[in-house]
Amino acid sequence: MRRALAVVLSIFALAAAVTPALGITSQEIYRETRCPTCNTPLDVSNSPAARDIKDFIAARVAKGQSEDQILDALVAEFGREVLATPPKSGFDLVAWIVPILLVVVGLAAIPFVTRAWARRGAGDAPAPEISPEDAARLEDELNGRPG
Repeated sequence: MRRALAVVLSIFALAAAVTPALGITSQEIYRETRCPTCNTPLDVSNSPAARDIKDFIAARVAKGQSEDQILDALVAEFGREVLATPPKSGFDLVAWIVPILLVVVGLAAIPFVTRAWARRGAGDAPAPEISPEDAARLEDELNGRPG
């Protein structure tokens, strides 16, 4: 009984170790990378360089490598330009933080800008005077009398 339980547990442990590598598909990695020649996502590019990189990825997936291992191998082979998004570390973290900060600053500035616009609109010059003849015509139009 104990042996059977140990065998079942070891099978589950082995399956858990292999599952992440088997769960990844080439298509998922294609979306995270781009073609170095035409600068388009790899999943839509058909350039010779893209086909070479797709073959490179497919071979690594077939070997059972994880996504991180494959991406690291791609960067080592083709350079960081092959990644569709910059890494979330080091100086490249700026590419992730700056847009978020700009949105926050923009949203925080809305009340101040609208208040300034409202104050500027309140100090507008009065409407120009109209002639008595135009005032009479306007009055006739508003009352529905033909002019």
